[in-house]
Amino acid sequence: MESLITPQAFFPDYSGFLGDKRLERRASSLFSILSSTPSSSIQYISSSRAEQKAYYRLLNNDKVSEDHLINEATSRLKKFVQGRDLLCIQDTSEINLSSHKGRLKPDSGLGRSDNSETAHCFKLHPSLVLDAASFSPLGFSHIKLFHRPQEMPNRMQRVYKSQPIKEKESYKWIEACEESKVILDKAQRVTFVEDREGDIFEQFALIANDKYHFVVRSRTTRRLAQNKDLYTEVDNQPILGTYTIELPTDRRKDQYKRTATIELRVCKCQIMCPSNLKNRGYPKTLELSCISAKEIEPTKKPIHWRLLTTHQIDDFQQALQVVDYYSARWYIEQLFRILKKQGFGIESTQLESGWAIRKLVIMQMVALLKILQMNIAYATDEGQPIEEVFDPDQIEVLKLINTKLEGKTQKLKNNYIVGNTKWAAWVIGRMGGWKGYDSQGPPGVITLIRGMERLGYIMEGMKLAKDVGTQ
Repeated sequence: MESLITPQAFFPDYSGFLGDKRLERRASSLFSILSSTPSSSIQYISSSRAEQKAYYRLLNNDKVSEDHLINEATSRLKKFVQGRDLLCIQDTSEINLSSHKGRLKPDSGLGRSDNSETAHCFKLHPSLVLDAASFSPLGFSHIKLFHRPQEMPNRMQRVYKSQPIKEKESYKWIEACEESKVILDKAQRVTFVEDREGDIFEQFALIANDKYHFVVRSRTTRRLAQNKDLYTEVDNQPILGTYTIELPTDRRKDQYKRTATIELRVCKCQIMCPSNLKNRGYPKTLELSCISAKEIEPTKKPIHWRLLTTHQIDDFQQALQVVDYYSARWYIEQLFRILKKQGFGIESTQLESGWAIRKLVIMQMVALLKILQMNIAYATDEGQPIEEVFDPDQIEVLKLINTKLEGKTQKLKNNYIVGNTKWAAWVIGRMGGWKGYDSQGPPGVITLIRGMERLGYIMEGMKLAKDVGTQ
């Protein structure tokens, strides 16, 4: 039995989490502003100098910890996962603050970057939970923030290959799964979706069972039983079927809009335990399925995914379902884009303490879920029921605005069903400056953010008018 969700389920309730009612009220106030005005400038979102100082004190207060904010978010999610089939998508992103290095306080939760020796960065590793059927975002089952010490030994110095998994940074994948299992224990089924970095033998061995599954992109070929090679085996399988997808333009990946035809091959395999893990209690082999999803037309950068999964694959539809699950990784990439350049601009924040910035990031991640809900809604057939995303007053306002924004021609009509979020995303997109033509493509993240800001101003004006009218 799925638990019912209301729009309020996506708003934090800090009562009892911070141990101080004054701090809890202030945290709720800051979140409310972040959800209507995405920004990393406390000065910009504050209505007065006093409010600005209050938010600075909140974020710099040691009594308000990362764990407090994370526990509030995950415990709230726990209330409405019962009976659901879920995707739990993990990934890591770096928040790089090196452009502000002269202003940042030393020893304040910042460390070395991937690409340089600068010690003005921290890592973010969230577990984003989606409904497996609708891809509707529900929240976060785990959020890990960490930084690499400036004097951290390199891989050779640490003898990385022989280190126990718990001593490696890559343990974050297993840790996130273990913590997520506690939050999602009432779900019917959970599939962890991860990119190449999550291709870890220990993870499959320690986490997977009949309820908890994996879809992970293979990082490298593996040795199979009978001394066979994983990639050779799957590439030699007969084609199970083909499908087509529409690929949008993505200049970051040097990708241009095209229709791609993908062929699927599948093989069941016994993956051998790596030699460096022998005599550590791991099974000698793991039974997994490998799916090859390969674009068949010649192109500059053809798609070719090899996915490892614990799901049973007996036919083309089951294989295609697993590929769809992996494609949902795109949404956590969208989350990082909204958090950084395309929305909140966290890497441009003027906060001086790394610890304060890390706490702000947690609050921003929860706040941007509404933008992600509409972004996903427009990419799918329907999206979430509108009652899960907008309250009754907002829905009535959206109906009025929709009537005003619709054009006379069919091309400029909102042709989606009023009862789903895709209809609302059309209205929000138009409010944000989108023209409404399908040929123009869907409304982008920035457009949706602008539309949500406008809706927030309208709702605030209506509330103010009502308050004045009842005085």
